[in-house]
Amino acid sequence: MWMLRSTSSVLLLASVALGAPPCPASSIDPKHEHGPCEKKPAQACVTAGDALMATPACRSVALERYQQACERAALRGCSKLGFRLIENSRDAALVKRAIALFTKACDGGDVLGCSNLASFYWDGEGVTKDVKRSAALSQKACDGGDAFACGTLGSLYAQGELGPKDLKKASTLFKRACDGGSASGCNQLGNVTAASSLDEAMTLWTRACKEGNGAGCTNAGRVLRKRGDDRTADKAFARACRLGDEDGCGEKGLAPPEE
Repeated sequence: MWMLRSTSSVLLLASVALGAPPCPASSIDPKHEHGPCEKKPAQACVTAGDALMATPACRSVALERYQQACERAALRGCSKLGFRLIENSRDAALVKRAIALFTKACDGGDVLGCSNLASFYWDGEGVTKDVKRSAALSQKACDGGDAFACGTLGSLYAQGELGPKDLKKASTLFKRACDGGSASGCNQLGNVTAASSLDEAMTLWTRACKEGNGAGCTNAGRVLRKRGDDRTADKAFARACRLGDEDGCGEKGLAPPEE
C-alpha cells in the first residue's frame, strides 16, 4: 500500500525529471507562508489542498494537505485524497488505498466518500462486487445531498440491477440529481424522458452538455443531425469528444483524446 508521502515523493521526482517548475512560493501554503495548516482548524488543510491543486506543480503538496486534514478527522480531506490518488492511475495499490480512504470518510459521515465508494462496489474493482452495498451507499450519499450519488442510484434502478427495471423510480432519482447540479443526472433524465417527449429530453441533454457532460452533447448532436442541423450537430459532437465521450468522437470522426 502506498502512503501519501511516498506518492508525493514520486510525483515530485517526476516533476523535476520533466523539467516542470517547482511549486511557487506565491501559492497558498506550499511553504506555510500563511501559517501551517496543522496549527489551524483541520478544514484549513482541505482548503489549502483545493487551492494548491489549481497549480500542477503543487499537486504533491496538495496531497500532503489532504492527508493532514484526513489524519485530523476532516473527512472531506480523506475523500479528496482518495479521488486524487486514482484520477490518473488505476494501480491496484492506489485503488486499495483510495477505497480505505473513502471507507473512512463514509463511515464518518462524509457523503462524498460514500458516493465514491459506491462506484467501487458496483464495478467490483478492488472489492467484491456488491450491488446492494453500492445502492445503500448511494442512498446514504443521495440523502445527504450528493447529487451524483442520486444519479448512480437511479442507474441501478434503470438498469435492473436491484430487481426488475423501475424507470419511474429511476426518473425521480435522475431529476433529483439534475436539480442538484449533476450534469450526468440531467443526461440520464433525458435518456428516460426521450420516449415520452423528445423536446424535453433535448432540453435536458443540451443542459447536460453545457454543464460538461460529453454523453449529453452526443445525444443532443444526434437529434440535431436528424433534424437537419448538421452544423450545430458537429459542434455538439466536437464538444462531446473534447469532454472524453468516445461516441461523440466517433460521430465526428475524431480519435478520442488521450487520457
